[in-house]
Amino acid sequence: MDFSEKFELQDCPICGGAGLLEDEEGNNYVVSCLDCGSHTVSIGYKEEAQAEDAARRAAELWNTGKVISSHPGE
Repeated sequence: MDFSEKFELQDCPICGGAGLLEDEEGNNYVVSCLDCGSHTVSIGYKEEAQAEDAARRAAELWNTGKVISSHPGE
């Protein structure tokens, strides 16, 4: 299921770019910056009933600035 429009994403905490909520391989959600590539950890789920909660948790991580960046010093 696509939850990308259900959860509002703030701008990237690293560069200010747009974030994208993605369901990777149908078993985990991650939010990634379209500009710099920063991303949240992947939030996995095993059953479809858990997918919305995983998407919500990934969006919350993004919106609170808990991201992984490959830039030196981050």
